[in-house]
Amino acid sequence: MKRIATIFVVALCALALVSSASFADQCSMGKAKKGNDEMFFHKAHLALAKAKELGLTDDQVSKIKALEYTIKKNLIKEDADIKSLGLDIKQAIEKDTVDTNAVNNLIDQKYALKAAKAKEAVQAYANLKQVLSKDQYNKLKEMRRHGMEGKMGHWGKKAGKEVAETQEAAE
Repeated sequence: MKRIATIFVVALCALALVSSASFADQCSMGKAKKGNDEMFFHKAHLALAKAKELGLTDDQVSKIKALEYTIKKNLIKEDADIKSLGLDIKQAIEKDTVDTNAVNNLIDQKYALKAAKAKEAVQAYANLKQVLSKDQYNKLKEMRRHGMEGKMGHWGKKAGKEVAETQEAAE
């Protein structure tokens, strides 16, 4: 009976280790995928949410909203085109005889669209910076930095509290 309990505990620990490693890997992958478009939308959303604190004019607010709208609309079209080309590539590869020149051409088209999408997001970010004054942009950066520190501090305090509680329980 003792042997079965030991095997069960070891298996449970191994499962916990694997699942936590998998979760950590999944979290880091999510961060790696954060693109220029997400960075733009995050800053634009924060600027609009904190418009009064930043001292944005009505004209600046409408320009930011128009920029967001245009970029969202273009990204939807570009994502659809990229997915469509991906399907075309898959279909071309699955044929009995593969025309590598045609497939290579489709791949070139797909990655040209991805490059254009990334460049458009960078341009949108640059346009957002132009809409804001230098002081407003610096305030926005500080607001974001303080927001991040607040989250990090919250998680750090929570983790530290849990560690302290665990140590106290162990003693």
